Amino acid sequence: GATGAGAIGAGVAAEADPARAAQLARQRAAMETARQKRLRDADPNRFGLRRSVLAEAGIAVVVLAVTTVLTQTEPGRTEQEAKAAASSSVSTGQGTGAVTLNMPFDTGGEKGKGVVTIDLEPARVGDNDLHLYVEDPDGRPVDIPEVKVAFTLSAKDIGPLPVVPDHVTTGHWSASGVQIPMTGDWKVEVTVRTSDIDQVTVSKNAKIG
Repeated sequence: GATGAGAIGAGVAAEADPARAAQLARQRAAMETARQKRLRDADPNRFGLRRSVLAEAGIAVVVLAVTTVLTQTEPGRTEQEAKAAASSSVSTGQGTGAVTLNMPFDTGGEKGKGVVTIDLEPARVGDNDLHLYVEDPDGRPVDIPEVKVAFTLSAKDIGPLPVVPDHVTTGHWSASGVQIPMTGDWKVEVTVRTSDIDQVTVSKNAKIG
């Protein structure tokens, strides 16, 4: 009754007043928009879709965060692996690199003092090259009548294994194919003779193999 009469009255007034008609049209459009929004919000399928979209967005954020962490930590891990590899290479090199031994000697005779140096390469089980150098106390290469080398592995009762190097040049002797049969802490002995009656044997230990 009254409401219908009011609506009719409003309609009549709207027809008489174009501005009022436009205002009522805007109000009806706003009310319709609000009603449609309520219907969409009440739609369970739409709610599920929105929840799915939000869930996917959350997963994307987590994946992005994990990727960022991995990207930031990868250089550190790579650096650690590089250091580990380098450390392994150094350890391996200790067993397969050259061994150098410096041994002062004094045979007790005239010009009987000096230093004998042994270079063994690659200092591992199997064939090795040996170089021997003799210098006087001033560091000058000198020749001597005789020099001999022997290898002994006391822990395994191996040796002494004799090596007689060939003279190469002043103060330098060498031997190739020197056989080291086993890894261990070898005693390297050098017998130096500086005259017919003056000689001495000096030694040092070296980890070989």
